[in-house]
Amino acid sequence: MQKLAREMNLSESTFVMRPQAERATHKVRIFTPGQELPFAGHPTIGTAFVLQKIAGTRGELAFEMEAGLIEVRAEGDVLWMTPPPAEALSAAFDRAGIAQAIGLPTSSVMMPPQIFGGRGVEFLCVLLDTEQNVDWVMLDRRDLVKATSEEAGEGNVLVMSYQGGKAYTRMFAATANGVGEDAATGSSVAPLCAALGWWRLLDQSRTSLEVRQGVAMGRPSELYARFAVEGTYVQQVTVGGSAVAIYDSVVDFG
Repeated sequence: MQKLAREMNLSESTFVMRPQAERATHKVRIFTPGQELPFAGHPTIGTAFVLQKIAGTRGELAFEMEAGLIEVRAEGDVLWMTPPPAEALSAAFDRAGIAQAIGLPTSSVMMPPQIFGGRGVEFLCVLLDTEQNVDWVMLDRRDLVKATSEEAGEGNVLVMSYQGGKAYTRMFAATANGVGEDAATGSSVAPLCAALGWWRLLDQSRTSLEVRQGVAMGRPSELYARFAVEGTYVQQVTVGGSAVAIYDSVVDFG
């Protein structure tokens, strides 16, 4: 599977098998060109799209993954999944060091950056003041390692701005993935919501938000989140997105 994923050289490749876990409809393993992932959002939505629209699978889906059971259901053209829950996983890092690592003034970093996630899915979340500054980010991994740690500095980095229920993001994938920047990262949405709640930018009146990503790459995407806010914690997160069929191919094993 890893060799096939490296050969296809997509951000992620999924492999669908018979499930072993109770309640699962399918077992799904996800690989980047560089390594296997415990969970990834858009591959989950894409796999559900293929099973429902092309393979003719009906009803709700439940994928057995390394990160746990991931449920997916359709509402019109939007597929909604339940990602692993996310929370703060690290203490806050110094804003000045992070700002230097992304090539921006310290004043543009609105909150002390932290790592959010869970079940092996982690993102260093950095909140910036404007969408323009998100587009201007130039990530220097060496400086980021100095500002954080080797693990955090080489891991997933989510930079964002947020205003009135709309988040604008870029995601720089962990160096081991062999991907670089990703155009759509469904697995980042629950950590993003957790970060916004932790930073007290969401209150109980907010139950949904939209995420735009990939704009700076010329590959724009849209994601949606629904959730419940309790104090500084965001719970019951579901993530929505859509997919389209672009091409198909056949692997000949000879």
